[in-house]
Amino acid sequence: METREAPQAAPSAFAPGRMAAVAVISALLSMAGFAVLVSPATAKPEYLQGFNKKYGTQGTKLDSCNTCHTTSQDADHLNPYGQDFAKANHDYGAIEQNDSDGDGFKNIDEINAGTFPGDPKDNPNTKAKPKPPPTTTTTKPFPFSLLPSVAPRP
Repeated sequence: METREAPQAAPSAFAPGRMAAVAVISALLSMAGFAVLVSPATAKPEYLQGFNKKYGTQGTKLDSCNTCHTTSQDADHLNPYGQDFAKANHDYGAIEQNDSDGDGFKNIDEINAGTFPGDPKDNPNTKAKPKPPPTTTTTKPFPFSLLPSVAPRP
């Protein structure tokens, strides 16, 4: 008498051990791909902090990436001030007397005026003048100023 063994099932492609291996390999390939495809950012928060500390610009519009960059989305695109800063070995003092954006104002004068030293359209001449504070004038004493004006009857 011959005994037959039950046929063995083929290993499943979705076995827990294989799924874990596939997940690990996928994650490693994804990280490697991002490392190769994504360029490293050249913007440094410490440069902005140093700028704010040197010039007292924290909380102003100059406390932004746009002081040195043309866009806050891409650290590689430097404006003229950012280019001069990079060429000067990241020394703000070395470029204070430059006119990086060619608008006729020294960088230090633009910084002191609160305008971007790398944007020729933003300079002390184009800076919006602050609005004067509102004034109130009353011609009537207080309780009567709330009543409507009525001309006296003849």
